Amino acid sequence: MNDLIKMDVFIVSGFLGAGKTTLIQHLLASNIQGIGKIALIVNEVGKMGIDGTLLSGKNVDMMEITSGCICCTMKTDFSRAIQEIHDRVKPDLLVVEATGVAQPGDILDTLYEPPTNKYSRLRHLVTVVDADFFRAKDMFGPFYDNQIRCADTILLNKIDLISSESVSDIQASLQEMNPKANIVATQHCSVDPQQILTVDSEHMKGSDHENRVNANHDHDHPEEGGFQAFSFEENHPLDREKLEAFLQSLPPNLFRLKGWGRFPDSCAVINFTAGRYSITPWDEPRKTALSMVGYNCDETEILRGLKGCLIEEPNAL
Repeated sequence: MNDLIKMDVFIVSGFLGAGKTTLIQHLLASNIQGIGKIALIVNEVGKMGIDGTLLSGKNVDMMEITSGCICCTMKTDFSRAIQEIHDRVKPDLLVVEATGVAQPGDILDTLYEPPTNKYSRLRHLVTVVDADFFRAKDMFGPFYDNQIRCADTILLNKIDLISSESVSDIQASLQEMNPKANIVATQHCSVDPQQILTVDSEHMKGSDHENRVNANHDHDHPEEGGFQAFSFEENHPLDREKLEAFLQSLPPNLFRLKGWGRFPDSCAVINFTAGRYSITPWDEPRKTALSMVGYNCDETEILRGLKGCLIEEPNAL
């Protein structure tokens, strides 16, 4: 295996709804010079793969890992996926989108351990931070901190939702938590790709990453403490007004709702994060398929609320 050509690995981390998929969409849509062939691994904690579909069709080879988190329960699957992509696709760069509840330290463990370290090397670890949600970070303790402390670059995203004074305060807090990180303030993850893909050789040294992992490692996983993933699928169309009222009524401990909504005359991508939502037109006809992640939520009540948004029709898809 000594003569294997190693592929560079670019990890995108960040809490639920921070903007990881938006960042990857932005990078894939950009005219990135000198990167070469790109492959993508998308990991989602729920059984329904939403982000993978949103990122498909971007001229990259992609693999989805669902129903678990690659930093713990799906660690073996992650290692196998990396090897398969290396052998089958032979990319120059592998982009990994971790789940919103992943521990980057555990993901780095997989990259540094054999056999994965024989054919891959960490190039960069970017963590996306939701500026509007940062005030709630203490609720998650070491798990949330780990995502920040292991990063080379931190994107402080959604700065348009808070005051300029708050942006400065959060930047100072992030720098204190991770003095070596490059912190970039963004809206909609709009950042120059070269700013996060070009890293000097000293900063890319594995020992630096390993030291951070060893110093900030915490193997407790948030799923063990009340996090839950569930989904909703339905052929009947949704009433848009009822859906918007439902989204506005969701409890604060439902952190993410994401997927497709079918209306009587159209389809849309629905995205709810931290009390804010968007409904964006989607060209392809789809049934309603929504993935949700929360913390000690009343799953039954939330699903009942979604059912109450349906329009009964005799000729469902």
